[in-house]
Amino acid sequence: MEQEKRLVKGYEVVQAIEIGKVEVILAVAEQQDKPYLVCYCTRQNPLSMEQYYGAESGSDYLKAMQDFTGRIQDEIASLQQERAELPLDMPVLTENECHALTSEVNIENELLAIRPERLRPEYRAAHYQLVVAIDGFGMSPHSRGRAVYVRNVYSGKEQRWNREDMLGSVKPEHIPPWAQQRLEQQQASEKKRPIQHKDAR
Repeated sequence: MEQEKRLVKGYEVVQAIEIGKVEVILAVAEQQDKPYLVCYCTRQNPLSMEQYYGAESGSDYLKAMQDFTGRIQDEIASLQQERAELPLDMPVLTENECHALTSEVNIENELLAIRPERLRPEYRAAHYQLVVAIDGFGMSPHSRGRAVYVRNVYSGKEQRWNREDMLGSVKPEHIPPWAQQRLEQQQASEKKRPIQHKDAR
């Protein structure tokens, strides 16, 4: 069965590299006056839909390729800078540091590690792996729903994963000191929030 062509603004994608939070794309439409197009694609939205931006078209293949590779190098430089700014080393967490996640376990408010293989190679480190489950049907045992909404311990950002993406709950003796500190700060912050009373009906 012939694979369906991927099109961006009528251009066929011929090269695509995922790096960091984006995908860098080179697409071609021979019938156009400017047959080469370079753009970004991101799926950083609740529905993980493809969103294209930063499109530049041209008639010179070498310039298009230079733009394409230049954008990849920019993303690599940004990731290297991000890594250099980390306060300490963030080794990847493995099965040895976690309690296995079974179908019997409720993972609400649990400190979990995302499976390394579910992350891109550049994100396989503890500060990307460590999350706390905060919502979703996938938190409950035997649920048909798989979605688990989590809060990243390092960044504080909320993300959506599936239950099977989780390696397991992190064993207390393997919780990094920085993670324990951030968890305590988040818990203290939540306690200070005023309680919102709902109107009686």
